[in-house]
Amino acid sequence: MFRSNTQEWLLPRINPKCENCNNNEYYNIYTTYIKPFLILSFGEWHPIFQIVCPVCGETIELDIDEYLLLSPFIKLNNLLETGKTDEYEYKYRLEVLESKRLYR
Repeated sequence: MFRSNTQEWLLPRINPKCENCNNNEYYNIYTTYIKPFLILSFGEWHPIFQIVCPVCGETIELDIDEYLLLSPFIKLNNLLETGKTDEYEYKYRLEVLESKRLYR
């Protein structure tokens, strides 16, 4: 994801274009859960966050810090896609997110 009105990529470790097919339209982000000792009744489920290219299916695992950086943007984009917010509100909230990110 690029910062708004710039070409600065938010995830420096991950290439903005898919390294497999050069798609740069968008990525999908999925959360899966794994339990280290699946057959035992104790133990916790651990989340795994992945970026997936929608064209070729190339998968890159995200660190928890990278996911937390993107999480507010994911929620905001979902609000826009489901129609729960309009374009004006989306842009306003995006500016607020950017200003919070810059002052950390």
